[in-house]
Amino acid sequence: MAYTEQSTRTSILVPGPQDLIRAAKKWARRHQKRREIAKLLKQEDWALMDMGISRGDVREALSFKGDASLHLRALAARRRFWARQSSRL
Repeated sequence: MAYTEQSTRTSILVPGPQDLIRAAKKWARRHQKRREIAKLLKQEDWALMDMGISRGDVREALSFKGDASLHLRALAARRRFWARQSSRL
């Protein structure tokens, strides 16, 4: 946990060692996911379509500032939803 050092006028938030380790692990996981998503760009278009995504979806997910894998999953779900809707018509 973070602790504070208090002086007479201000308090300064100083991260503890556990906070730094947790942040480093989170950063490493996020970048590993982004590398795995970037590998999808090397796949053939038919393989991406089998997964329910397009090359544009992969590029959009990589440009997303947050969790790229979560964003890609949401794009695939949206594509599946609209594919089901169009097949009903």
